[in-house]
Amino acid sequence: MKYLTVIRHAKSSWDQPGLADHDRALSERGKKAAPAVAAFLHKTYFGAGGAPALLPKPDRLVSSTALRALSTAQIVRESFALPTEHLLLDSRLYLAEADTVLDVVRQLDESWQHVMIFGHNPGLHEFAERLLARAHVARMPTCSTVIMALPTEYWGLAEWSMAQLIGHITPKSLERRFPELYQGISRIDGDD
Repeated sequence: MKYLTVIRHAKSSWDQPGLADHDRALSERGKKAAPAVAAFLHKTYFGAGGAPALLPKPDRLVSSTALRALSTAQIVRESFALPTEHLLLDSRLYLAEADTVLDVVRQLDESWQHVMIFGHNPGLHEFAERLLARAHVARMPTCSTVIMALPTEYWGLAEWSMAQLIGHITPKSLERRFPELYQGISRIDGDD
């Protein structure tokens, strides 16, 4: 069994209109949401704080080279206390279409059991939707996370419609369920 977690970058800033898209940093809300989502994932799925681990810790985090995706991945890496070398950059993930994301997954090191991928919509959402066998992920707002299990021993055999959904987390779902812990990590007026 292989485990794949896909995370859309946290909310980015549009405060510098002349800045290249690739170089946009996280907004203040993104800087709040990414550590909150990372802490929730770490405690709920990976055994932080003495809780039983439901999944193996990620072997690698693979991120788009865009600053907003890399910053999100760095926050997750630090929250999980993973070594710096466990975070890899892949330029193919920048604004990648679903087929490109699948190519990246198929080329992952077979010794890795669990990988997290950080990227962008619409390609990341389409990838998750097409990879899942029976589940449906309606939306992937910023900093949303989809955790999947692939019933194969080899990344190279990853195919559409094969994954099982383990979890789908959004900043808004965390804020609604645990308002005392996660206040201010999503938009107040509806969807992110």
